[in-house]
Amino acid sequence: MKLKDRKEKITIGGNVYELTLLWNRALLCRSAVGMPPDYAHITKNGKNFALIGCSSNLNGFFVAAFHLALEKPNWRMTFEYLNINTIPFKDILVRLPL
Repeated sequence: MKLKDRKEKITIGGNVYELTLLWNRALLCRSAVGMPPDYAHITKNGKNFALIGCSSNLNGFFVAAFHLALEKPNWRMTFEYLNINTIPFKDILVRLPL
């Protein structure tokens, strides 16, 4: 799987959504198993909106409402067979409760 750093911005309904996905390639080279990215989140109008959970060696990922540690998110969407490195950002957003 080819890992892709992403920094994308889309405006929908007057709101600006920004996707940030940054992989730590130095750690990936030393890892025998998959690693999560250093940063994987979505902001809405500059504020935290959603967290993204994914791994460098697996297809599939989830997006959950931003929440503090040990709190349950208000919503969570699973993208079972899609690749976070290749799916267009707009295709992610249309599936989320905006």
